[in-house]
Amino acid sequence: MPVEGVQPVALEVPRDIANNVAPMSAALSKRLLWDTARYGFAPQQVAAYETELHHRVMGTVDAGEGVRAFLEHGDPEWVADISSDWKDLPWN
Repeated sequence: MPVEGVQPVALEVPRDIANNVAPMSAALSKRLLWDTARYGFAPQQVAAYETELHHRVMGTVDAGEGVRAFLEHGDPEWVADISSDWKDLPWN
């Protein structure tokens, strides 16, 4: 691939995440990633925490919105607010 073609391709994934992943889901995933590095969670702990966080966001309005947007090939309109809707994490 020519050098000038690398940057547009490299930006496709973060652009897709920014446009199509609910902010609360992204924030929870990022927090689990950083806290795993910080606290040294074992793989089994990470799996359990990830499952708990997954259950937290499934069934929310944003989860339904993600499905709707995907099926309609449209842009999602997220409603959860990280500042006001954030709940304590299972490891805190």
